Amino acid sequence: MNKQKHFAIVDIETTGNHAERSRITEVAILIHNGKRITERYQSLVNPGCPIPLAIQTLTGITPDMLEDAPAFDEIAEDVYHLLQGKVFVAHNVNFDYSFLVKELKQAGYDWQATKLCTVRLSRKIFPGHRSYSLGNICKARGIEITARHRAIGDAEATVELFSQLIAHDKNRYLQDSLHKNTEHRLPTHLSLEQFQQLPETTGIYIFRNKKGKIIYVGKAVNIRKRVLSHFAGINTSLRRQQFINEIATLDFEESGTELMALLMECQMIKKHWPIHNRALKRYEPKFVLMHYEDIRGYCRLAIMKAINHPNSIRYFETAQEANLFLRNILEEFNFDSALCTFYSPSTETHADRRTPAKTLPSVEEHNRIINSIFQHLHHRKRSFLLIDQGRNEEENSYVYFKEDKLYAFGFVAFVQQWSNVEDIVSYKDKCVSNFYMQQIVLQYAERYPEKVNILSQVPILS
Repeated sequence: MNKQKHFAIVDIETTGNHAERSRITEVAILIHNGKRITERYQSLVNPGCPIPLAIQTLTGITPDMLEDAPAFDEIAEDVYHLLQGKVFVAHNVNFDYSFLVKELKQAGYDWQATKLCTVRLSRKIFPGHRSYSLGNICKARGIEITARHRAIGDAEATVELFSQLIAHDKNRYLQDSLHKNTEHRLPTHLSLEQFQQLPETTGIYIFRNKKGKIIYVGKAVNIRKRVLSHFAGINTSLRRQQFINEIATLDFEESGTELMALLMECQMIKKHWPIHNRALKRYEPKFVLMHYEDIRGYCRLAIMKAINHPNSIRYFETAQEANLFLRNILEEFNFDSALCTFYSPSTETHADRRTPAKTLPSVEEHNRIINSIFQHLHHRKRSFLLIDQGRNEEENSYVYFKEDKLYAFGFVAFVQQWSNVEDIVSYKDKCVSNFYMQQIVLQYAERYPEKVNILSQVPILS
């Protein structure tokens, strides 16, 4: 053990499980030089908020005990100076660390520290135990806890456990942890071995909970770097704390390109709807051009807020884009504007506005123009095959865009000569397209036209 290192072995009691909504009720800090305790600090803390009855029962700390205790602001200077420059050690370190970072920041102290988790170290140095909770691992190691669920009692037990870890650390796990400190940034249940298997390539990563259920899917240009960034810094919000605490295992899939990573991410989210993926819901289309027949038999066109409807013609991100598209149709086909509805907030209901029949063309003439518009829009639908680099030098990635919809994407053996879509596209790569996926493919195709192969006659793949 490096003799110059000093450790702050910490335990706190709180009003709840998450730093954003809960407060500290007791703190104990034992400064350790790698051989023995050199300084002790303990204080009750008035949280300034109610203490749930379950917490009172667990810890024995009651409101009466805290009535004359100092608020954290009053002890913040002492706590800061005790922790500053020390390696922060705790059992399930991220819990204690997140509370102290938040409380110190609120008191005006910007503090960060290298962390060591005695849960993680115990798993490495004392393998084979069914449980590594402080109570169970101390019992297994013959360590007595004189005041369980009180800060000083748990901190003293953690000191004894830490001393045993130092004494039995034949493989120098402590030194490695201090040198790299990556492992102690990870969620408690996520192993370093899983993290170390992550490549520094483009693709997607998948977080699962203890039951193996997917709780988050993300994409990255550098998978390892992006995964680690989830655990960098301190965000004490309830949502993030719940997210971090749920992560137990992770998987990854390489994609070769960022476009493929985006498509793979979106497809997996649509399939599993992980509880912590929320962002993609914002990318659904906002407006739609649709057609309907009024009570006089006129086929009318209308821009309205997006809905899933069999008469939908095309979706748009903004009302301005949708209205402009409809305006261009009117000009191109000399279409009567009285028989269409542009979107504005004041006309959200799109009521069937009656226009005197004598000012309108005949139903037959009008509907003939409408049919011409539909045929024109159908012929203008885009179909192309986008071929790009694969996950290695022996393959390519491809994206098949058929009649304005993403039809399939995947990987094939290196493509040199091809004459038909069926030479490349596999039925197993068919996907359920959506607005967001279509938009990112079109944007990518516009950005890299040299990778796009326009298809004039598209074969039917079913």
